[in-house]
Amino acid sequence: MNAFVLAAGFGKRMGSLTENCPKPLLKIQDITLLDYSLYLLDLWKVSNVLVNTHYLGDQIKNHLKRFKKFPITILEEKNEILGTAGGIRTGLSDKYFEEPILLINPDTLFFPDQSFKPKTELKDHTKIHLYLLPAPPNQSYTKIGIDENGKLTFGNGGYYYIGLAILNPKCLSHLEKNNYHDLSDIFKECAERGEITGEIFSGRVLDLGTKDLWEAYVKTDIFGAEISKIQVFLKSSYMA
Repeated sequence: MNAFVLAAGFGKRMGSLTENCPKPLLKIQDITLLDYSLYLLDLWKVSNVLVNTHYLGDQIKNHLKRFKKFPITILEEKNEILGTAGGIRTGLSDKYFEEPILLINPDTLFFPDQSFKPKTELKDHTKIHLYLLPAPPNQSYTKIGIDENGKLTFGNGGYYYIGLAILNPKCLSHLEKNNYHDLSDIFKECAERGEITGEIFSGRVLDLGTKDLWEAYVKTDIFGAEISKIQVFLKSSYMA
């Protein structure tokens, strides 16, 4: 299965923390956000990964030069940021349009239950499958509703998208390459056509996408006993 790590951003939401470091390379318990995403992708048997970059993208590119566990393709958005959908549409060559691709946001740390495995295929007319959790109070997440068949509606409901999804790249084929496009617009368009489904994520997540959230957790034991497994993965994945 292929995966796409959404690592292109403006480097603004974290304030001084990202003045000289792109957010995906910020470390918590000496583990970068990006490396934790790669650890999860390895657990989920992903065979090929694409990573898009923008702000201080050369640092991400240099960081991944020594990674050898599975192939990683760096997609550089040097001049203008292309947005979540625009980056995927522009970066994917035709060969990636033959099967669904797993999308993961490194801003969020996912702690799945042992039984969790992302979907590897999309059935019937489904173009996108999102993983959701109950929306926390007093947060600005887009509210999502889910019916008994897993179909989603946007703008109302008790759930939110956690930043993990399965996408049929063909649903982006109508987008013009090298232009800005947002995935949220694609989600809503697919919802109107009944082409997007979802399910409740079996596990917990930790959103570290802002400076306040980061500072609230950076000094805590986030990974627990799992950290030894992550360290073993990183030692075996990066060439000395």
